[in-house]
Amino acid sequence: MQHLRLAIVFSSALLATACGGSSGGDTPFGEDELAAARALREDMFQAGIPPVWIDPPEVSDELFTLGQALFFDKILSGSEDVSCATCHLPRFATGDGRNLSRGVHGIGLGPDRGEGIMIPRNSPALFALHLRPELFWDGRIRRIQDIIFPPPAVTFTLEQRAVFLPRLDVMAAQAMLPPVSREEMRGLEGDNDLGDLPNGYNSPGGTPGSTDRVWDALMDRLLSLPAYSELIRDAYPDTQDLELDFAHMGNAIAAFEAQAFARTDSPFDRFMRGDDTALTHEEIAGGREFLEAGCASCHRGPLLSDLGYHNTGLPQFGPGVQMEPTAGPASGNAGRDFGRELATALPGDRFKFRTASLLNVELTAPYGHAGQFATLRAAVEHYKDVELSNIRYNILEHVTDPELIDTLQPAYQEVLANLDPRLSEPMDFDVDAILTFLRALTADDARDLTDLVPDAVPSGLPLF
Repeated sequence: MQHLRLAIVFSSALLATACGGSSGGDTPFGEDELAAARALREDMFQAGIPPVWIDPPEVSDELFTLGQALFFDKILSGSEDVSCATCHLPRFATGDGRNLSRGVHGIGLGPDRGEGIMIPRNSPALFALHLRPELFWDGRIRRIQDIIFPPPAVTFTLEQRAVFLPRLDVMAAQAMLPPVSREEMRGLEGDNDLGDLPNGYNSPGGTPGSTDRVWDALMDRLLSLPAYSELIRDAYPDTQDLELDFAHMGNAIAAFEAQAFARTDSPFDRFMRGDDTALTHEEIAGGREFLEAGCASCHRGPLLSDLGYHNTGLPQFGPGVQMEPTAGPASGNAGRDFGRELATALPGDRFKFRTASLLNVELTAPYGHAGQFATLRAAVEHYKDVELSNIRYNILEHVTDPELIDTLQPAYQEVLANLDPRLSEPMDFDVDAILTFLRALTADDARDLTDLVPDAVPSGLPLF
């Protein structure tokens, strides 16, 4: 019903559209071309693909500034050597250009980063996260009817939940987790004072109490710095010092991310809002191919994601994720990533991962939960014949880290046994046409995010 209401709302824009004009190329639109454009828009609505109609909530300048500082500052890591931006670099469209990220002990940035602990999943893009009720590739943190459900070894108090801004609660809760994860930011025992604290989130045998201790230590660290103390009080002028909690920092990071990385004003979004000539003839044809190939069965909604979880038969490599944080590794499964099953404990969810958003997708290579495909073309071609894609998969063509080459799992039949039924048979579609359409999903202001990088951070630590 929401999509039908949107179609009515935007019908006035259709009536106002001129019967001529340019498609962005040299060929003008005639009546037939305009009719084809309008038919595609109607079919997109029917497929459940509206424009992005919900902007991120407004936040104060002071809260944005605090969140920006925390996002780029290594002060949140145990050894002060990793920031949020280490794995979410503006120059790599909020990813890091790697198949799998390198966490603590790493050296360098982006594809050139080496050493360090390898994180078993690809660093996802941060575009329009305010539209997502669940985060992480396996959806381990989610909102259901305004209640946040955290992962194991994490508990949010009523006071912490009250800090989170409406519609930013999932983002804020997620932002609090990487600083507790040993591999991502906190460090190992013996590395630093935070690393010497007991296991919490994302560690075997972790407890909520240990997670809280890490958050408390981080707050003590921040408030001991005059520059941060001032920023925090400016962002939360009505909050007493004794009431300040790491939830306030997660809330600030979420406020920054939501405002900074919305970036949704693409040619396709303008087209869906009623501009008949926002897409070229080729992009319209590509959109038609996208629908006819069945892509919208999973890539629908304003994010072009159904927000669901599917096994799409992606090759498995890297260290894998086959354990619950409070348990131990599942014997005989080293190197495999069980995906959604880790969050639900349902065997039927094994190898399922969330449907990636397609907003700004041409900028966010590599693709897949482990960055299995180096190019967008390779990612799209995979869906023509998933089994053949696995048989022919050459990891040398797709990875940048030499350590990954020997980690490819040969038992792809185990993955295919639980494949989404819609991919069980080969499909025939025009890859080039779909790629042309996907490029129309790129917002102009998403191509260069370097203006978001501050000149310095309050801790005085090196920025990168």
